Amino acid sequence: MIIKSILLLLLLSPLIFSSKIDVNSSVKSHHSKNIWDEKNIWIKTYVNNKNYYTIINNIVRTEQKIKKNKNNAKVLDSLNRKLEIYKSRLTLYEQNKNFDRVLLPYKFDIPIITAYDYLSEDSLKKLNKKLESLIYMKNEFHMAHSLLNNNYNKNKSGLVSLDDIKYFEEFVENINKTYLNLIETRDELSKKYDDYYQEKLQKHIVTLVTLVLFYFLYRLILLIYVTVENKLNKESNGVYRKIISLLFYALVLISLVVRYMEDFIFVITFLSVVAAALTIALREVILNIVASIYIFFSNMIRVGDRIMVQFETKHTIGDILDISLMKIKLNEIEDYSNLKEVKNVGRTIYIPNSYVFTKVFYNYSRKKDGLINDLIEFEFNIDNDFEHIEKLTEALLSSLAISNTITFTLNNLKTGVIGLISYKTHYKKASKTRGDISIKLLQAYNLDEDIKLKSSKAAAKPTSENSE
Repeated sequence: MIIKSILLLLLLSPLIFSSKIDVNSSVKSHHSKNIWDEKNIWIKTYVNNKNYYTIINNIVRTEQKIKKNKNNAKVLDSLNRKLEIYKSRLTLYEQNKNFDRVLLPYKFDIPIITAYDYLSEDSLKKLNKKLESLIYMKNEFHMAHSLLNNNYNKNKSGLVSLDDIKYFEEFVENINKTYLNLIETRDELSKKYDDYYQEKLQKHIVTLVTLVLFYFLYRLILLIYVTVENKLNKESNGVYRKIISLLFYALVLISLVVRYMEDFIFVITFLSVVAAALTIALREVILNIVASIYIFFSNMIRVGDRIMVQFETKHTIGDILDISLMKIKLNEIEDYSNLKEVKNVGRTIYIPNSYVFTKVFYNYSRKKDGLINDLIEFEFNIDNDFEHIEKLTEALLSSLAISNTITFTLNNLKTGVIGLISYKTHYKKASKTRGDISIKLLQAYNLDEDIKLKSSKAAAKPTSENSE
C-alpha cells in the first residue's frame, strides 16, 4: 500500500510543480506590467490627456528655443524637425483628450412624447441603455482609481504620482452627478408618460372610438338608403349618396377641429407641412379630387350625359356611366360627326377628373331638346344643274320632316363640286338618321338621269413585289 502511494506521488509531482510555477509567473508578470498600459478607458483617456499636454509643453519650449537660435542654422534645422514631429503627434491626442468627453454621450434630453413613443417606450429604452452603460463606466472609473491607489501605496516613487490620484478623486463628483442626473431624467420621463396617458392618449382613444362609431352609422344610413331606393325601383345618379358622404366627412372634420382646439396652432402647422409635401407628391390625385367636387357642384356633366372629349388630334364620343372621386367612366359609342378616322369600337374609357380643368369637351345632352347639327357630303360633277339637285334634296328631306340647308363648294382639285347637307337631329338618333338619309339621297340621285355623281377611281399601280 505504501509503495503504491509513493508511486502515485511521483507521477503527480510534475503537474503540481508546473502549476505552481505558472501561478508565480503570472503574478510576477502582473506586477511587472506597466499600470499605464491598462485597457481601462479612464486610464487610457488620462494617459492621452497627459501626453497631449506634454506635447503642448514640448512645442512651446521648442518654439522658444527656435527664437533664441535664429542665427544657428544647424540647431535651427534640428529644432524645426522636432517641432514638426511634436505637431504631428498632437493630432493623435486631440480627440477624447479629457474625462468630460467620455461623459458627453450620457446627456439625455427628454423628447416630445407621441403615441408611438408611449406604446413602444422607445425613449425609456434608450435612457435605460445609457444608464446601464454609465453604471459600467462608473465601475470602470472606480477600478482605475483603485489600481492607481494600490500602485501608489506599494511604490510611492514609481510611475503613479499623488497628482494622478488627486485628478481621479476630483472627477468622482462629476461621474456621480451625471449618474444622478440620468436617474432624475428617468423619473421625469416616467412622469411624462403618465401625463401623456392622462391628458393625450385617453383623448385620442375616445376620439378614435367616436369616429369608428360615426363611420358605422354612416355606412348604416347608406345601406338603408340603398335598400329603400331598390324597393321603390327609383333610378338615381348617386347625387344623394354623395351628399351623405360629404356631410359625413364635414362632420368628422368639424369634430376633430373642436376636439383639438387647444392644439389648433400645432395642428395648423403640422397640416401645413403635410399639405405642402402631399401637394408635391400627390399633385394629380389632389387635382382629380378637387375636380370631382367642382363637377358635383357645377353640375356641368352628369351620369347619362353624352360628351365628346379630345385627345391631341382625335376625339371620342361616349355616354357617362359613372363619376367617381378620381375618374369619369365613359362608354364609347359610334361616331356621328364628319371625322372619318373615328370608328365604332365600343370601349370603356376612363378619363381623369382633372380633364375638365385642362381640356375642352362637348356635352351633347345640354343642347336644347337634345338637337345637334349633323352633316352629309356628296360630290358631284361640275356639269350638273345644282338648282335641280337642291330642289330634289329639299323635297326628299321635307318628306322626312327634317329641316335642312345645302351649300355647294369646289373640291380641293377643282375637279368637282361638294354638296354639304346640314340638318338637325337628336344626338341619340344621329347615327341611324344619317344612315337613312344618306341611302335615300344616294338612291334619288342615282335614279335621276340629270344628276351625275362624281366617281373616284383609284389608279391601281402594281408594286414591285406584285409584279414579281
